[in-house]
Amino acid sequence: MPMTINRSGSAERFAQALISNDAEGITQSWDDCMQEIARSVAEDYERMHGDADAAILAQRGYRQLTQEETSWYQKFIDGAKGTKQAFIDIFTNEGDDAFMPETIIEDVFKHLEQDHPILSRIKFQYVGYSTKWIIDDSATQKGAWGRIDAKITEEIEGGLKILDLTQKKYTAFVVIPLAIIDLGPVWLDSYIRRVLYEAIAMGTEDAIVNGTGLNMPCGFMYKPNSSFSSSTGFTAQDAQKVTSFEPASYGALVAKLAKTQTGKQRKFSKVQLLCSMTDYLTKIMPATTTVTADGTGYARDLFPFPTEPLICNAVPSGKAVLCLLDEYTLAAGSRRNGVTEYDDSLGFLDHTRAYRNVNYFDGRPYDDTCAVVLDISELDPAYITVKVAGQVQTSAEVTELPTA
Repeated sequence: MPMTINRSGSAERFAQALISNDAEGITQSWDDCMQEIARSVAEDYERMHGDADAAILAQRGYRQLTQEETSWYQKFIDGAKGTKQAFIDIFTNEGDDAFMPETIIEDVFKHLEQDHPILSRIKFQYVGYSTKWIIDDSATQKGAWGRIDAKITEEIEGGLKILDLTQKKYTAFVVIPLAIIDLGPVWLDSYIRRVLYEAIAMGTEDAIVNGTGLNMPCGFMYKPNSSFSSSTGFTAQDAQKVTSFEPASYGALVAKLAKTQTGKQRKFSKVQLLCSMTDYLTKIMPATTTVTADGTGYARDLFPFPTEPLICNAVPSGKAVLCLLDEYTLAAGSRRNGVTEYDDSLGFLDHTRAYRNVNYFDGRPYDDTCAVVLDISELDPAYITVKVAGQVQTSAEVTELPTA
């Protein structure tokens, strides 16, 4: 089903509040977002609740739940309508996979990858209930030549890095109007997945870009192999001042990605450039757009080296990140039992119930050379040169090119 709705900018305000660490803004914008999702689901229910045909509901964007999912949602509904202890009992039965079925959260991650280009290009792995994930460690070689009976344990162990997901907790508060609970499993599923989608999308994109590594993943703006501070995390990347995307200067920037920290050459045919929507329209787009050869239009996103501009509003204003997204690994998971709690105190008067859901994430770039942070605050518009009748002009000067 379509995971996004017309939210009048509430999700965007939530993203900006995350970036600026505005606690009040986070609370208000997240509340607005959840209320708008709830209204959308309730309106759909009023239009379609008389239609019990699963295929028709699926065509209109509502999932046909598996038997396990339906059973879980029904237990959730029954527990939510009962006492707090009855609800807690759902999640504390040792040995029982009582926490949300993996198929629900897997569906959320599937849509995240489809709708968010950054998440679809990194190495994004949902690991279910696993709490550790092994990735390559670029700081060492994978192995070494030697005698056939020589020990290789050191080389093998040195080429691996373990991400302990439980060290990077990501908590999402979901406020569910009690009226939504009364609509039944299919509609509750739609609401929960939409809210989880928004919460995870904003939080993970912000972490991939700005994560310090301190109680969160390490983002592209930091050096994952640098010294680690228990108060500030990893060392931040230095921003490279960029005033033009001319071939020589742009090639030098891309060349910073061409070698790993250990000096090994990388091979790639394309890079990604992350920036906010505003900076794309006011900085990147003017610097990479020129008049077409026939003078009737414009050609955009023209870079000296193949580059994919991607809108990511987690990138701070005046900055951009030139990177190799497929060199970033992000693992996400959940622990069984006892990870969902609810509280009525904040929403009692509004007939709502607040749920806290905990997920675990960890991630990092392959090494310190996977990204270059750019300062584009003084990036000039494009003056891409074209040769006309033996004369060099700039695209800004060309209004009409003579025919041959």
